[in-house]
Amino acid sequence: MFAAAKAVLLALVVSAGSAAAQAPDTATVHLHISKMTCGTCPTTARLALSRLTGVYSAKVTLDDSLGVVRYDPHKLKPAEIAQHLTRMTGFITTVLADTTKQP
Repeated sequence: MFAAAKAVLLALVVSAGSAAAQAPDTATVHLHISKMTCGTCPTTARLALSRLTGVYSAKVTLDDSLGVVRYDPHKLKPAEIAQHLTRMTGFITTVLADTTKQP
């Protein structure tokens, strides 16, 4: 019984390791988002960002007017993400200097 459980656990660990090795490159861009005035604005911005092909995740906060977007750098550039958000929502969006590529 324990041998079977060990085999299953080992198979899960091996498959998780190979899945991590196949994960796409990701990068993170930090955006300053102006003109957000209410509690639904961050949701509007997040939804607009999530509809952009190549965006994996987006977090937007009203208090500091900050957007943090994880994306595929082979499909998008930070400026394209900012332009898309401005075009789709009307929020003035600028790329902050602390954009970093993830390992």
